[in-house]
Amino acid sequence: MTSKKTPSTKKHVILIVDDDTTNLQVIGSFLYNKNYKIILAKSGKDALKSVENNPPVLILLDIMMPGMNGYEVCKKLKADNQTKDIPIIFLTAKTETKDIIKGFKTGCVDYITKPFIKDELLARIQTHINLKVSQDLLKKQAKKIEKANKIILESVKKFGQVFRGL
Repeated sequence: MTSKKTPSTKKHVILIVDDDTTNLQVIGSFLYNKNYKIILAKSGKDALKSVENNPPVLILLDIMMPGMNGYEVCKKLKADNQTKDIPIIFLTAKTETKDIIKGFKTGCVDYITKPFIKDELLARIQTHINLKVSQDLLKKQAKKIEKANKIILESVKKFGQVFRGL
């Protein structure tokens, strides 16, 4: 028996950004085993390049990285119309309240501190992917409704002209 891929079984792409190779391997293999497609980046610059070429459904982003830190990466992504709606979860060792607040003000949707609990990380990832998929579907439906409304308006105008001409 063959089965078609449904949206719920689609392999979602997650970008993991961390300058620590061990973190990339641990998180990447864990999520790969949970049926996600994984892209890895070791720097903010690499992350921005990666998103440009292959936009993920979600980004796990470390804050403390050399060169461009996670806050800067997040700001750049949120300032770009092509990437502003990609959910970003900070996954970091920074645990102070001021750092967490700064993360949310920068534009992240969630903030998880290291060391993390795998089941919690997975639950939050699934929640934010479900939200993203739902938001994308709503946007698509809104565009269809807007298009249908334009057609209806044009039809009403045409009928109005026809009736006035009688």
